[in-house]
Amino acid sequence: MSLNMALRIVSSLILAPIVLCAIWFGKLVYEDFGIPLYSILLAVFGAGLAWEWETMFRKTFSSRGLIIALTAFLAAFISEGNPTFVLWLILLGTAAVMWKTDGDVKFALGVPYICLPVLSLGYIYYVNDAISREIVLWLFFVVWATDIGGLMVGSTLKGPKLAPRISPKKTWSGFIGAILFAIAVAYVFVLYLKANSLVPPAAPYAVHLTRVLLISALVLSVVSQIGDLFESGIKRKLGLKDSSNLIPGHGGLFDRVDGLLFASVVAAAWLYAVNNGCFFR
Repeated sequence: MSLNMALRIVSSLILAPIVLCAIWFGKLVYEDFGIPLYSILLAVFGAGLAWEWETMFRKTFSSRGLIIALTAFLAAFISEGNPTFVLWLILLGTAAVMWKTDGDVKFALGVPYICLPVLSLGYIYYVNDAISREIVLWLFFVVWATDIGGLMVGSTLKGPKLAPRISPKKTWSGFIGAILFAIAVAYVFVLYLKANSLVPPAAPYAVHLTRVLLISALVLSVVSQIGDLFESGIKRKLGLKDSSNLIPGHGGLFDRVDGLLFASVVAAAWLYAVNNGCFFR
């Protein structure tokens, strides 16, 4: 086993339990002790991405990155109560960064790129008391399954390249393998929900639960891989291999959550549509 692979495994064994515990116990800790554990996780997550974004572009951290971090912090703690207000804050944060950078649109796009996923992950977690944490876990597992499936199948079968100019190592076999892994994880999750009777029969999607989650997993897997390619394209434009060296063996935060950034926004938009009667009438 290479040193890099060993570092990847150790980092994963440390970080994954922290994330999973914050998701699973976040509401219990908040109710019992008043500590918004999950929101704190999102705020740290957003601040780390803000730091990486500015250091990727400008090699230093300044007030420009601080604006992004502050917007992400507000998105993490206000998403539960008023997501629409947070959207306006993100727009304001984008305008502020544009002003601080003399109209640098590419850099200013870091505000929605980072803060919309923070808002989305908060919205998903707090919008439904019954199974919100399960939905967040499902989203994480689908994205992780996409990463693992793409890596395992792509490195084994190889074949035609998916987007050689953006990410030379990605293949069409890995793309399909990623989708199949994500669908398999979603199906196991359906069995878990049904076995524990976690979906109320009156829920608008209850009758179509299996179909909805499997199709959603397929869509989110594709979206996650688009997010991965998007971040790879940014690094290629900037001449970077990794977004930072923050996580030993993995690179930076962006390198680990590039797919989640896109998938979380799509999942939140879908959930918002469901909750507001746009589907399953």
